[in-house]
Amino acid sequence: MRYEGIVYRPPSEARSLILQLTIGCARNECTFCNMYKDKKFRIRNLDEVVEDMIMAKKYYMFDIERVFLADGDALIVKTRDLLYIIDKIHEILPTVNRITAYGAPKDVLAKTPEELETLQKAGLDMVYMGAESGSDKVLKAVKKNATQAEIIAAGQKLKAAGLKSSITLISGLGGIENLEEHAVESAKVISAI
Repeated sequence: MRYEGIVYRPPSEARSLILQLTIGCARNECTFCNMYKDKKFRIRNLDEVVEDMIMAKKYYMFDIERVFLADGDALIVKTRDLLYIIDKIHEILPTVNRITAYGAPKDVLAKTPEELETLQKAGLDMVYMGAESGSDKVLKAVKKNATQAEIIAAGQKLKAAGLKSSITLISGLGGIENLEEHAVESAKVISAI
């Protein structure tokens, strides 16, 4: 496996094979996050990603059951390329029964409902989406590049396509002066989704 820089994954992906489909984060402006500041965003060559799968199959002495597509927002990758990678996962790693990825709200919204449904039917099970807050004031202050309405729309779009989602909210984001608004508006987002 070839990894560039520090690789991050959600805690629930601890036992997953991590495939770096993208390097870094396409937006990389959020003031609360320093995970990808040392990387310039790019989508990896798909042949290299396939080679990584082949290496993983040879290296690991157990069946790989879960794959997490990293880095920051793998859902930005063109749908046809995502479908190709999902197909290769099933071909090279036939014991995989769960495929997940990070997806920023704008990347979810950029996909058509049909594209998301096709990805789900191909084997994408869940998208991790960072909402961070439901407060437009806080979202603007931390340069999230998404509004409450966009986050809700993205979450509803994932659900309508049959994709599970894991939505991240950051307790206390926006500071003590915005604590109540952050909490109340974040609850509205989750309830709406």
